[in-house]
Amino acid sequence: MMEKAAALIRAGDGEGLRQMIARGGLSGLQGAEKGVLPRLAASLGRADLLRLLCERCHAVALDADENGRDALHAACASGNRDTVAFAVETLGMNPLRGDKNGVTPFDLAAAAPDQGGYRYLVERLGFGPEEGFRNPVRRGCYPDPSVVRVGDDYYMVNSSFVLFPCLPVSHSRDLVHWETVGHAVSRLDWARISGLPGGYGYWAPDISFHKGKFWVVATLRLPQAPFRCQMITCAENPEGPWREPRFLPLDGIDPSLFTDDDGRRYILLNPGARLAEIDEDGNVPGEPEMIYFGSSRIKSEGPHLLRRDGWYYLFQAEGGTGNGHTETVARSRSLRGPYTPCPFNPILQSRDGFIRRAGHGKPFQTKDGAWYMLYLCARPVDGETLMGRETALDPLTWTTDGWPMVNGLNGPSCLQKRPALPLFLPPEPPDDPQDLRSGWVSPGEDPRSFARLENGSLCLAGTDGKMRVLAKRQEEAAFRQTGLLDASGLRPDGVAGLTGYYDERSFYLFGLKRTAGEWQIVCLEQAGDRRTEKTLRDWNAPHAALRVTGEGVRRALEIRAEKGWETLDVLNASYLTDEGVPGGKRFTGALTGIAAAGEARFSELKLEWTEAMP
Repeated sequence: MMEKAAALIRAGDGEGLRQMIARGGLSGLQGAEKGVLPRLAASLGRADLLRLLCERCHAVALDADENGRDALHAACASGNRDTVAFAVETLGMNPLRGDKNGVTPFDLAAAAPDQGGYRYLVERLGFGPEEGFRNPVRRGCYPDPSVVRVGDDYYMVNSSFVLFPCLPVSHSRDLVHWETVGHAVSRLDWARISGLPGGYGYWAPDISFHKGKFWVVATLRLPQAPFRCQMITCAENPEGPWREPRFLPLDGIDPSLFTDDDGRRYILLNPGARLAEIDEDGNVPGEPEMIYFGSSRIKSEGPHLLRRDGWYYLFQAEGGTGNGHTETVARSRSLRGPYTPCPFNPILQSRDGFIRRAGHGKPFQTKDGAWYMLYLCARPVDGETLMGRETALDPLTWTTDGWPMVNGLNGPSCLQKRPALPLFLPPEPPDDPQDLRSGWVSPGEDPRSFARLENGSLCLAGTDGKMRVLAKRQEEAAFRQTGLLDASGLRPDGVAGLTGYYDERSFYLFGLKRTAGEWQIVCLEQAGDRRTEKTLRDWNAPHAALRVTGEGVRRALEIRAEKGWETLDVLNASYLTDEGVPGGKRFTGALTGIAAAGEARFSELKLEWTEAMP
């Protein structure tokens, strides 16, 4: 019956389709079948047939195909204005929701030969794709964002776990383009992360500005008692220098600071929202007291307080940090409650689509009065989380009775109108690992102790045989990494090369190994408790041109030989994802870089993100 109905739609036979529906010919549609016919009608620009299917046989226009495209994607690709308008206005479909590759219906309308649907969407949305931005705005492992505005400048801080330098502080003036300007903890002897397993370290920081100083608080998560304490530091400038951190013996995670209208300051912690007063020097004389547990009462964390129009608004992340992650809000006339949950909680969530795991947000206001929320999210790659949790941005509006809504309750947007702020184009970051603004990080170690830029080459040096990793956060699912390796400084059994790294239990290294007077091209893999070493080719020199081409969890390992680039092996590097290895704290995201157990030099090092945005 599906074939017959499809033939009627292609022929434009509305009466035949109507009679077929009246006879019950489509009553047996099941599962994914329910979206096939609406997508077909929409793709042909037949608003009348799409309406008929939705009204008479309960076809589900929201059902998407295997690429995540629904009937609105199909309607926009047709370009037919009436079909697009029906899907948006009557079916309530979202033109800014991306497919599995982040392509939105709006993008397809802009590319359609018939521009009727595009003109309609521009008029309705108030902008064109070229005037928008795409989420995430901070790509790669930049989770748990907190932001503060000082004048025309916005400063954001994110979790860093065991990566050093710790707690990156980013700057922007347009909320879309960000540059790293400092780190809240940039001395290893202050950090207390040496030797910690991956996934521990610094969690969920908060940044605020009070009486001429920037303040950052964060949880230091440890694998043994006391398990959790709170770090607090301050600086007159976000670039630093930051004061030597103090560690407060307070249990809980996700601290934030709140200053009330009377000038009194408080620290909030989970579980739920626990409140304690904090003095001007960062001392907490009393024990935190719970003021509200949560609206959904499932893993309530990430509390942020906002004072507005006589109300205290308490924003919380709930549901855990997986696909059930959400953002909720409650309010009270009194700081300590009782708090009433928002009637349309959660105000932000996403269980499917291009952007998922949305929550843990912080609301803020621009200088001209507009409201936004920065929040964490994740982009699945074949169902797994490769880049970790990232930072997204969406507008926040207020109802007439004073409740906040993120993006009109439409969930995270792939494409959104750019804030009405001057375009900010930050400078290219330095490539020198001695400069902490460069983006180079190392798990549990200071890159400045073993890495340097010398005559255009990156040099790694270690004399204890320990593997040292110098890497950057992976920003896209597809990339190409190349470099010329000079491993002549390696001692016997030393190894160096290109690496993909998640933590000490999840990585690969592709490069050269020195054996007794000989050289080999090798690949080391650590996947959980399993360690493998594969010799890919005997080699006759301590030099090699290496390339890794990444596509999702696939890694093609290539070497330049006489006839050009040659693939030696292809890895399934699913161990670089949050879900790839059982056990541990896995929500940190993949890194891409170089590694060496010994001394090595890398020249012509290049990392290109090859993922094509729509």
